[in-house]
Amino acid sequence: MKSTRLRFNPRAFTLLEMLVVITIISLLAALTMGGYTYAMNSSKRRITTGTFEAIKLSLERYNSEFGEYPEASGDAQMVEILPGKSYDTSGAACLYQALTGDGFDQIKGASASATSDESSAQSDGKTEGTAEIRKMMLVEVPRTIWTVKNSRYIIIDGFGRPFQYIKAATPETVGETPEATTINSTYDLWSYSEDEVNTTLKSIDTLDKAQASVKWVKNW
Repeated sequence: MKSTRLRFNPRAFTLLEMLVVITIISLLAALTMGGYTYAMNSSKRRITTGTFEAIKLSLERYNSEFGEYPEASGDAQMVEILPGKSYDTSGAACLYQALTGDGFDQIKGASASATSDESSAQSDGKTEGTAEIRKMMLVEVPRTIWTVKNSRYIIIDGFGRPFQYIKAATPETVGETPEATTINSTYDLWSYSEDEVNTTLKSIDTLDKAQASVKWVKNW
């Protein structure tokens, strides 16, 4: 008579145990992604803050050189930066030209100098010319702080979005008080940073909506 050996069959996972394992894996994945997102946003914000400070210093140099701060030649020039998301690039285009010296058609009242001509009014991404080097306010212009959208050269923050810049209104005639367009008496400069909600608000709008600009990097 042959002896029969009993074989051990490991118990299979129950449905409940499988659900517990899946839940734990999902939680770990969520924590990992959350940490990654936080680290990425922190890095982008640091880049934004560094660029922000460089812009402020360069604007002061521009003011010393020309006796005034640059003013955007246009207003509310909306360009799609992210899919389905448009931003006003008028200030960012003005900043690009004012700080790099590459063109001047985005700066209100700017004209060709003795060493340049009207053909160089538009930006072309090149800053090697004698006239452009003379007008360059940023000693170094890394490729990471500017981009081209719809043939428009703009200064961008660490999130790839255009910096917002508005020069304070000045009286057109003696005795006339212009309507305030900025919070500061010189200029307002800000980045929407990681804020994806309040990206159509101007600086002056935050006087009544202070909480709207909590995430912004700003000079007021």
